[in-house]
Formats: sequence, structure tokens, C-alpha cells
Amino acid sequence: MLLQAIDIHKSYRLDSTTLQILKGVSLEVEQGTIVALRGRSGSGKSTLLNILGTLDRPDRGQLLLQDRDVTDLTDEELSRYRNRNIGFIFQFHHLLPELTLWENLELPLRLDDRRPPDLAFLEHLLELTGLVDRRRHFPSQLSGGERQRVAVIRALANRPGIVFADEPTGNLDAENGEIVMELIRGLKTNHGQAFLLVTHSAALAATADRTLYLNEGVVIPEAPVDATS
Repeated sequence: MLLQAIDIHKSYRLDSTTLQILKGVSLEVEQGTIVALRGRSGSGKSTLLNILGTLDRPDRGQLLLQDRDVTDLTDEELSRYRNRNIGFIFQFHHLLPELTLWENLELPLRLDDRRPPDLAFLEHLLELTGLVDRRRHFPSQLSGGERQRVAVIRALANRPGIVFADEPTGNLDAENGEIVMELIRGLKTNHGQAFLLVTHSAALAATADRTLYLNEGVVIPEAPVDATS
């Protein structure tokens, strides 16, 4: 199993109140699958995504990635693991404005001292997304759709085993959104990568292999009766 979350709990303190966000989440993601995660606004989808992607820690529970329990790794160990094994696509691109398109893509690869950067694969991704002739442009010189496509490429450049995506097409028009989804589907098919997509979009969820729902702090396999998203 590529990812296995077991009884994940997470709460936050707000003044004198404790907000229980996740109340025993368990889920699995197999290699080469696309899983969509839906739920109402404020249900804790982004909190769960951050925990599964090792950006945050659960209060209790187990997180196994490639059969390795990463719950107790140090921050330095987690940073190294993320860089080598996990990709992230956020709703906003978060590109470094002082770097060109190519430099934004190359920088994360240079941080991995385990292997030389696969620049040929980067070129391949640029071709797939129609961005070859924009490689020397800065983010301010790119359209919103182009910036988001760059963010997608950056998440995929290290060939991570799993990619976590938080509303990856939320700021894109229909055409650019379809480009991003075609890229995701192609990588799943050709490279066996897994994707966990957090989305409000029924159309995006329909492209996944299966859909899970976060409801009242737990994950369920079917939409709750009062779902509004």
C-alpha cells in the first residue's frame, strides 16, 4: 500500500475552546490511482491533506507511506522524505517571483543530493503543457493558467510516488483545467503515480478512480445526505 492513514486525530485550541477537526480518519491510497476527497467547506479537508503530506502532525494515529511509519520522523527527516517522495499542487501557484519559469522548476531538483536532476523529464513536462517557449519568463509575465501549470510541473518533477493536490484546477478556466487533468491522468497511467485530490468540483471528482467524503471528522465512502459541496 502506498499510503495508509490509521485513526488520525487532530484538534486546535481557539481561546478556551478545543476544536476537534479530525476524529479518527482512516483511508488508503494505492499506487497508480486517483482518489478524490470531498466535503463541505470547513470540514477539515485541507487539515487532513497537510497531515497526509507530512506538512503537519496528527495528535494521534499512524501515517504509513510506502509501508514506512513517518509519524515519529524528525522535521529534518520529514523534509528530506517530502522532497524525494511527495509532490504538492496547491490552489495558488506559490512561484518565486524573482526566478524564471525554468529556475522555479529546477530549484527543487537541485535540493535532492541523492540523484542528479532529470532535466530531460522537465523538458518533457514542458512540452506536454505547452510551456516550452515560456521557460525564460518570470511569473509576472505568465497568465494565471500558465502559472498554475508550472506549479503542477514543479510537483511532478521529482517523479514522486504520490501527489497531494488542493483544488488543483480551482483557479483555472475549463481549457486549462482539462490540460492539468490530462497531465495527471497521463502520469497515473504511464508512471504509476498516485494522486489525492481535494476538491469541491463534482466534475473533477468524476475523473478519479474513487471518491471519499470527509464528514464530521471521519472519512466515509459515500456522500452524506446533507452534503452541500
